Amino acid sequence: MKKFTLLVTLSAFSLAVFAGENTNTPAPTGPPKVYIMMRHGKLIEVNRGKKKLVKKDITLVNLTTIHPNGAIDASSGQSLQLKEGQYMTMDGRIRELKDMVRAAPAKG
Repeated sequence: MKKFTLLVTLSAFSLAVFAGENTNTPAPTGPPKVYIMMRHGKLIEVNRGKKKLVKKDITLVNLTTIHPNGAIDASSGQSLQLKEGQYMTMDGRIRELKDMVRAAPAKG
């Protein structure tokens, strides 16, 4: 009986350990919450839907610097230019605004 109780206890413990949270979940869909875009020749920071004209250099988490004119000094030493209709995420990825996934409108 002791062996059976021990077996059940170990089984329950191992299920609890292996039933942990799945860390391979896909990223949430929708536009990024914070990004920098080039619109009408001006650099604009969008933070949770609120737009603000960029007047000073911004340094991103990967040490890339983006200047108010859209010039980018990548941490790798590469120089780029953010073009009209592009946006840059705060981790340094450049994407097209037209490809940005729109969040579904709220029902109600």
